[in-house]
Amino acid sequence: MKELVELLTTRLNVSPKQASGGAAILFKAARDKLGADRFRSLLGGVPGVDELLREAPSAGGASRLLGGLAGALGGGNAATIASIVSGFSRLGLTAEHARQFAPVVMEFLHGKVGKDAVDALEKSLRA
Repeated sequence: MKELVELLTTRLNVSPKQASGGAAILFKAARDKLGADRFRSLLGGVPGVDELLREAPSAGGASRLLGGLAGALGGGNAATIASIVSGFSRLGLTAEHARQFAPVVMEFLHGKVGKDAVDALEKSLRA
């Protein structure tokens, strides 16, 4: 994951802590949507993913409340977005940063796990 962190810091002008935390937030959101087994089958071969996930900032109370409410109303994507924005906020980053992170992370993964896995991950973050 060092390579991904360096890529994010260089391209997005963020600190290494923000880079690793932001990537972890996106991975965690994808894992939550896909389920642990499916996520592991897609990214199990990428070294450092589990360690990175342990570094993900937890969602704050307001995000959990909004996410729970959105989920109850059938807005699973709203819950995912609320969780991502809250996590990025805890890193001193904005929603715009989250939008910038996703393509860089997906580009990085494309060379590691292939197009089908990346497509599934992207879809999980949008669905």
